[in-house]
Amino acid sequence: MRQRNWSQRIKGHLTVDVKGPNITAFINRATEERFSLSQIQWIGDEHVRLVMSVEDYFRVKPLARETRSKVRIISKQGLPFFLLRLQRRKFFAIGILLFFLLIFVLTSFVWSVDVEGNERVPTREILQLLKNQGVYAGQFKGRIPSDEKMQIYLQDKLPQLSWVGFRMEGTRIVVTVVEKKGVDNKEVEEDKGPVQFVAKKDALIYDMKILRGRPLVEVNDVIKKGQLLVSGRYGNPETPEKGKVVGVKGSVLGRVWYESDVVVPLTLKRKVYTGARDEAYYPYVASRAIRIPFLYPVDFTQYETISHIRSLHLGKWRLPFGWVTEERMEMEWVKQKLNEKEALRLGKERARVELLSESGQQARILGEKVLHHHVDSGKVYMKIHFDVVENIAVPQPILQGD
Repeated sequence: MRQRNWSQRIKGHLTVDVKGPNITAFINRATEERFSLSQIQWIGDEHVRLVMSVEDYFRVKPLARETRSKVRIISKQGLPFFLLRLQRRKFFAIGILLFFLLIFVLTSFVWSVDVEGNERVPTREILQLLKNQGVYAGQFKGRIPSDEKMQIYLQDKLPQLSWVGFRMEGTRIVVTVVEKKGVDNKEVEEDKGPVQFVAKKDALIYDMKILRGRPLVEVNDVIKKGQLLVSGRYGNPETPEKGKVVGVKGSVLGRVWYESDVVVPLTLKRKVYTGARDEAYYPYVASRAIRIPFLYPVDFTQYETISHIRSLHLGKWRLPFGWVTEERMEMEWVKQKLNEKEALRLGKERARVELLSESGQQARILGEKVLHHHVDSGKVYMKIHFDVVENIAVPQPILQGD
């Protein structure tokens, strides 16, 4: 039956009315001559409605004359008639094609590039580096380099960043950065005088760059928290307390392993701006805005406000009054559903950002692995193992009386 329906749709079929005194004879003769009749519906004693193929309709006239019946087409269905209607409505068909073509074209380009997480590194500098690699608003998505390539490129060009994330969300590109934090050893030395390096946590020595001082450990040594790494004295190793105090300058990188427990809900709430906005203007005196009731009513249910203060000046003197331009932007919270794979990716990204922000300057991730994960009550719970290289040396002042 399904194959027959598909055949009728492709070849086309007609719904016809047959009227006459010999309707039964008409149907019997049509069946004998193997007419394709279906959906036969009696409307009256001399009136029947049925469905037949297009090719049978061209053979029905002799049969209608023999049985003194009249055959009239009620409706036409199927692919041939659909194409015929499209041909008669060329502009409508062209409009549909252009609409889908426009949707395809619009979703094939990058509409916005957003940078998140930067405080000291200017957004303009990051956007310029992206543009040098062909990543900018208006670029064809097929020409965007891979995520890994862009992460390596930005990390190389911006040494002040400890981690860079690059991802494409539909027509939007998001760059997430983590800036290096920590206090420079040189500043510590200047503040506290001569120092020596001790370990701030258990680790495996990964690399050492000692410009001044006497190293007490080597690369690949396993060290414990509080262990002396680099001495700030030179002299007889058996009597280090009598050596010359020179202080330590340099860095000690250690390999540290972490486990992070992350929970990511499968439904996220995200703030979206609708694009609707309006402005309000208020006078202010002594840094306080005077809002006039009912002057600028708010038409939005949810919105955010950005205020711009315009002070009046008398020559070089700034007067304690002026006006405030208040820009109100409508926004709404939308729910974004994630699948398990997307939740794992987001969880790993959040764990990286948190870990690197706490690990200080020079930290970088060598490897990561999700040990196990499970879904429970609409959330993904995961445990992630990180292999991190970071500066494990803590400056410790050398007391001259030691």
